[in-house]
Amino acid sequence: MPIRMSGLVSGLDTENIIKELMAAQSQKKTKIENKITKHEWKTDKWKDLNKKLYDFYKGSLSKARLEGSFQTRKVSSADETKVKATASGSIAAYGTHKVKVEQLASAQFVTGSKLGEVTDAAGKKSQVSGATKLSQLGISVKAGEESTITIASGDKKIDLKVTEETTVNDFLASCREAGLTANYDTDQKRFFLTAENSGSEHAFSITSKTTGGKDGDALKKLGLSEVKFKKKDDGTVEYEYDKTNADFSVKEASNSIIYLNGARLVNNSNEISANGLNLEINAVTGDDEISINVTKDTQAVYDMVKTFVKDYNELLKELSDAYYADSSYGYEPLTSEQREAMNDEDIEKWEKKIKDSLLRRDSTVNSLMSAMKMTMAGAVDYNGKKCSLSTLGIVTTDYKEKGQLHIEGDADDESTAGKENKLMAAIEEDPDMVMKIITDMAGKLYTTFNDKMKTTTNSSALTFYEDKQMKSDLTKYKKELSTMEDKLSAMEDRYYKQFTAMEKALSQLNSQSSSIASLFGGGSM
Repeated sequence: MPIRMSGLVSGLDTENIIKELMAAQSQKKTKIENKITKHEWKTDKWKDLNKKLYDFYKGSLSKARLEGSFQTRKVSSADETKVKATASGSIAAYGTHKVKVEQLASAQFVTGSKLGEVTDAAGKKSQVSGATKLSQLGISVKAGEESTITIASGDKKIDLKVTEETTVNDFLASCREAGLTANYDTDQKRFFLTAENSGSEHAFSITSKTTGGKDGDALKKLGLSEVKFKKKDDGTVEYEYDKTNADFSVKEASNSIIYLNGARLVNNSNEISANGLNLEINAVTGDDEISINVTKDTQAVYDMVKTFVKDYNELLKELSDAYYADSSYGYEPLTSEQREAMNDEDIEKWEKKIKDSLLRRDSTVNSLMSAMKMTMAGAVDYNGKKCSLSTLGIVTTDYKEKGQLHIEGDADDESTAGKENKLMAAIEEDPDMVMKIITDMAGKLYTTFNDKMKTTTNSSALTFYEDKQMKSDLTKYKKELSTMEDKLSAMEDRYYKQFTAMEKALSQLNSQSSSIASLFGGGSM
């Protein structure tokens, strides 16, 4: 900003005069700034509301329109210490199912023999650790000889060629690369190798070859034995390993075997899914059969409908509050000078008054409210009769609530808690009617919401409001502000030039007056 010196000749406070002249013109700039602020607030309000609308659309509304949501099963086991059970969707057949567990699935475990101390080149003894070289354990790395340890699990096969520098950690890394859980326990002084998953399908082998030696020699130095297996036609595996070494052990991989309603089922895991039942087996039952009961889960259906009604009410209230908000006429965003003169609480209240009214009488909000209320007030044909939400005891009460719904008899609804719970009775007595009414209405509202979110020239996909148009409007307002700022700057410069010209003219006039006075003998007598 240039330094301006004015009023030196005229004695006028030109700075203040120009400031007052500009004040009136600056009101136009303030109006545009307020328009931008309110537009940005409105955009933020719509973004928040749009998220809530979309969450309802993808959440409880979407769930309520699907018949599968009404076909829930309740599953109980006579002995959960042996067999736990849940239902998978609506497939599990109602009634009592019998489960007998013959065998649990197990992963393959290999536990090595206890290792002693090793001696280094200097003759110093130490315990085996990850840094211990395999040559210190006696695995040959002489010239012309070669020792290779092979670990195979599934479709992975890793060959570890032992060199002078190969360590215990290198061996463990090869086991892990093959898909095993591998560890050398320095306290127990043993190798522990485990398949990552249970079942014969995840059996693993470990073998070794040494030039000039016998197969398995290298593994023996590690306290291990060769472990081989072959798969049989029935899916089980047959193992071959040294069973004479009492200090070395192998727990063979096995599949779970159960009988479900008399049918023999074999699985790699102790978690089995069959005919809509998810079974978690924990113990062999011998000849005993565990009863698994599958019944209709009326409470789950009731809770799902209740959640849908609750979410619907919350969304409708937010739309209603926005549409019927009190007017904020006379309230404008505060200037920096106004904010300095107010405390934080008053500023918050002032701005809240404006923000709450930004969607007052908004046509899009009204359209959404109307669609919601009209759909839920509709009727459905069921067995030749017209049925509605009121048939299920889902009703509106006070008109001041502007269409919010209540489930009569629901313990959590104070206004209708004392009445008969028609919804629960209907779910128990005629679940198909409940499903028909709710899915029909939720489906129609889902379609309506989907249509309102389609891409247009003024709105993006999955958006209920005209976000493109609002973005365009904001760009226009900001351009207006920039133009107004340039205009005001030019106007201020013009005022200063005019006052500067006046000062110059006054200076020249004073100079001329002095000259004329001197010609007539002006001055002191």
